[in-house]
Amino acid sequence: MKKIEKGLKKLKLKIALSFAVSLIFSQGVYAENTLQELESITVTAQKTEENLQDVPISMTVFDEVTLDDRNINEINDMAKYTPGLDIIGYSTIKYAPTMRGIYADCNTFNASVGLYVDGVPVTDGSGYDQTLMDIERVEVLRGPQGTLYGKNTEVGVINVITKKPDNETRGKIGVKLGSDNLREYTTSVSGPLVKDKFYIGVAAKHYEKDGFIQNTYKNETSNDQEHNYGKIHLRWTPTDDLEASLISSKIKYDNAATKINSSENENREVTSDLDAYNEPEVLLNALNINYTVSDSLSLSSTTAHRKYDEIRNNDWDFSNSDEKRFHAITDGTYETLSEELKLNYENDKIKLVSGFFAETQDIHIVKINDKWWKSSIEKLISDRKTDSIGVFSHLTYKLSNKLSVLGGVRYDNVEQEYEDSTETIENSENEVSPKIGLTYDLSENMMTYATISKGYRSGGFNTGVPDGYSKTYDKETLYSYEVGLKGSVLNNRLTYDIAVYHMDINDMQVILNAPTAGGIMQIYGNAGEATSQGVEGSLNFQATNSLNLFAGFSYTHITFDEYHNGTEDLSGNRKEYAPKYNFTIGALYRAGNGFYASADVSGYGDMYLDTANERKRDAYELVNVKCGYETEDYDIYLYAKNIFDKEYDLLGTQGGSYDIYSYPREIGVQFTYRFL
Repeated sequence: MKKIEKGLKKLKLKIALSFAVSLIFSQGVYAENTLQELESITVTAQKTEENLQDVPISMTVFDEVTLDDRNINEINDMAKYTPGLDIIGYSTIKYAPTMRGIYADCNTFNASVGLYVDGVPVTDGSGYDQTLMDIERVEVLRGPQGTLYGKNTEVGVINVITKKPDNETRGKIGVKLGSDNLREYTTSVSGPLVKDKFYIGVAAKHYEKDGFIQNTYKNETSNDQEHNYGKIHLRWTPTDDLEASLISSKIKYDNAATKINSSENENREVTSDLDAYNEPEVLLNALNINYTVSDSLSLSSTTAHRKYDEIRNNDWDFSNSDEKRFHAITDGTYETLSEELKLNYENDKIKLVSGFFAETQDIHIVKINDKWWKSSIEKLISDRKTDSIGVFSHLTYKLSNKLSVLGGVRYDNVEQEYEDSTETIENSENEVSPKIGLTYDLSENMMTYATISKGYRSGGFNTGVPDGYSKTYDKETLYSYEVGLKGSVLNNRLTYDIAVYHMDINDMQVILNAPTAGGIMQIYGNAGEATSQGVEGSLNFQATNSLNLFAGFSYTHITFDEYHNGTEDLSGNRKEYAPKYNFTIGALYRAGNGFYASADVSGYGDMYLDTANERKRDAYELVNVKCGYETEDYDIYLYAKNIFDKEYDLLGTQGGSYDIYSYPREIGVQFTYRFL
């Protein structure tokens, strides 16, 4: 039987390869003088405009077309297309990104990968998401970015850049209908209010979908989803040298329960007696001002405001039993105000970026827990305040036409305070984040680079800890050593990049077991040392004018060098939430007659869910397909996400107590009409 299955697999592979080869030849792959090149991509990863292929950073960039082609509607959708990135979703817009094996629990309030939306920093796991409408591009930077971005960009940054409205008037509406009663309605309009001077862009979205977890007690689905999103972009160009833009967006969720369940339950079913709800909202405001002093000098300011309000009531026993009752209400407000002033200078030899950053964050949280083992409802009110300042400078200097040296340094000071009814805790940290490197142009279309950089993640608080244990834990730091190669061949129809890295992680923030009178209390401490090393890369091939092939991959090996959690020695174990590998391979066919088709396969290697390496998510692969018809005025598609309905649940998270479910197959139809 196994021989027959292998034979069928080989036959299917031969048929697929034969079809691909015949398709390529039918389009005249050898007529290079008639084939279109891949478009160059301008990025601002180093806070100055550069060609993607010239930036000495391992990066993945999604432009507006790629986001649409791959049905990437939120930050979470990008992970499977990004080498080295995974995003763990806990509840409504509470995500924990993992990159190069480094994972930061949402409970620490500090992310390992910073998210920046038009300059608005999101550096904790709460509200770590963004609806991607009217987006020019999304840049995913891998490796420490502390020199230019500061704290909580320990292993990377995700930059979201909104598309600028201009003199061209554009408008479109979209409708998407799909499985589980999916309904999505979108619209966007942009254009000039005063030609050459003042422009506006507006986007809106409504989304709703039934859940996939069945509540057998109430005979209904428990995790229904709904949200509304809106964004307005005002852009002013009073002179050729001055530009100002104000970008404001808001998203309001009206979701039911989360996609989490008790590990005691099976078959994606609960018997909850609570009408759970998750109704957070996120407001983002960014005021960006750029002034060109001369051809070589420019000044810019980014004033950012972010407010994340969460209100949720969840049934953490997932049952209707009074003996197990654990209902929890959380009402929290996270508000951040930041300012960055930046100077850019550039001539034939020098490229310099210097700046100042200041941020203040206030977090107010009210938690109400109704537990069966308490005689009354337990209530905790807490406040956290964080003030940060940073100064930075980054310089690239051309030693010759081919060789450049780069260097940068940043100083950050972070002051933190925690307060509740029983205690007040303070924590202070200072950090210097340097970076040095070399770039060398091997040819006109090939460059290589080598860098050494430092990244860090802020420390935090342990509340209500037993005597003898610290109420604070310190920052986590790492040094990264990276070598990379970027280039293009075949008249710029094939681009490639590859990076090899080694990271030494010090003072790793890990969970410690603290004995108490009632058992064991888990707290955070700096008791870990680890090593992470790996390789990542991508390919993009414009095989014909109609056919595009793409691939990406990463391999990560990260283990604890030293780690004793208070009760056992875990040295030598693999780091939790660190997939061994991930990959994507796909093809996209866009014909001149309007026909469109695409398919891709993405996968992740196995991943441990705990530091003891006892619980694991196995390796898995997902297949997505899309086909349709495109015209100048409208597009219509049929699509399927996870077409084979693969389950890749996280079974036994949070010490084995909970399961986090993966999303099931989604099949739908999508229609877009451009009316301006």
